[in-house]
Amino acid sequence: MCMVLVHFIIYFGNEAASHTWLYFIFNHLLGDWGAGGFLMIMGVSQVLSAAKRPEVPSRFLFNKVTVRALYLFGVTLLMLALAWGPQQIWQWDILTLMGFSTLVLYFCRFLPSWLILGLSAAVLVITPWLRSWGADGALWGETFLPTPVISDYVPGLFVETALIGEFQAIWQLSSILQGFLLTGAFPVFPWLIFPLIGFVLGRSINAQRLPHKLPTLVILGVMLVGLGLSGAFSSLIRPTVSVVTGYRVPLSFYPDSFTMMLCQQGIALVVFAGLYYWLDVHQRSQPLAGLITRICKRTSGFSLTFYFLHYQLIGWSLAIIALFTGQYRIFNLMNEQLALLSGLVALTLLEVLLAFWERHGGRYSLEWVLGGVTARVVGRS
Repeated sequence: MCMVLVHFIIYFGNEAASHTWLYFIFNHLLGDWGAGGFLMIMGVSQVLSAAKRPEVPSRFLFNKVTVRALYLFGVTLLMLALAWGPQQIWQWDILTLMGFSTLVLYFCRFLPSWLILGLSAAVLVITPWLRSWGADGALWGETFLPTPVISDYVPGLFVETALIGEFQAIWQLSSILQGFLLTGAFPVFPWLIFPLIGFVLGRSINAQRLPHKLPTLVILGVMLVGLGLSGAFSSLIRPTVSVVTGYRVPLSFYPDSFTMMLCQQGIALVVFAGLYYWLDVHQRSQPLAGLITRICKRTSGFSLTFYFLHYQLIGWSLAIIALFTGQYRIFNLMNEQLALLSGLVALTLLEVLLAFWERHGGRYSLEWVLGGVTARVVGRS
């Protein structure tokens, strides 16, 4: 739900908005680590979902996972084409990464947790090297600019590419594959680390071991954040360091710098441990059942539809404005307060729509379609 507000502020906010604390807080303090947390929860859910039906044969589960992965790919490409145009479908959204991760995590169920953690650490470490070996630096531009607001206080700590918002996918197989693996909005390297670590956390939850590991998770999370910030601060005395291929580099989200990866994972672990303690370990006389809880559960049940529709609201709003004004005002429409207000209106509209959908059994939602496709292609257990 916060993601809707983040995206409306980013896509609707103008140049003046990007130089405000409101914009920085939503875009970077919330959005930068929120994406990693989203993927980590996806890894957790794969374990919990499989544990509900341990008697399901491996062949059936693999077929189901394959259908889900392909469905996510197809829905994502359709979403991008409808919201931004066919020229943008190969920018590789977070949902395509989730589709690929769904397949990867199926095979992780045959591996020990220590090996999965080792693979995630390897992905983290080799990503900058892979970029230097297989990615064209021009994709991100040769110039990285200081991120507004925070750079007034710590110049060079946060940076962003000068080409931000100008990503254009190239319709060539090699470029499409490179974008998927390294240079897209959410490429496999390095973003795969988050679902892998989430998968290991899911195993601990399923085995009732996580409550005893919460202090360790918090300590590890704080250490990762400390390492990330230390590397970012040490880069201030190395002005020629490469954000794309270096290790002691400023914090950058696109591409995700090595120091940012450490901070994202650390914050995600701390927040997840805190929420798990509050919602699962801390004893209550009765389960949470308030309005916010009901809204969260409903949104969770329609998370794919919710994600798909919020991008349509953004993309089609900009297209309609361009139709009447002759100007496509992406990243340049309104100030930060109006952009936030637009996000709140969109969020309210989406929640009302989901409540209506829930009362009608979710018919024709993307989740409903996925269930029907899975039953038809895979068969029922």
